[in-house]
Amino acid sequence: MKLDLNMEEIKSIQALLISRINDLRDKIVDEEDKEEELKEVIRNYKRLVKKIESQI
Repeated sequence: MKLDLNMEEIKSIQALLISRINDLRDKIVDEEDKEEELKEVIRNYKRLVKKIESQI
């Protein structure tokens, strides 16, 4: 699937992903029992951010 987004929208999505990564990092400290699951989610978000960065 392809999306037609302008640069402002792309930057906004990128900022949201980075913000979410930071939120999840904070949660890891609070929820040690879910640490591995949260780390996997963070890795997935990071992959998305890198993919966005490679296309702009």
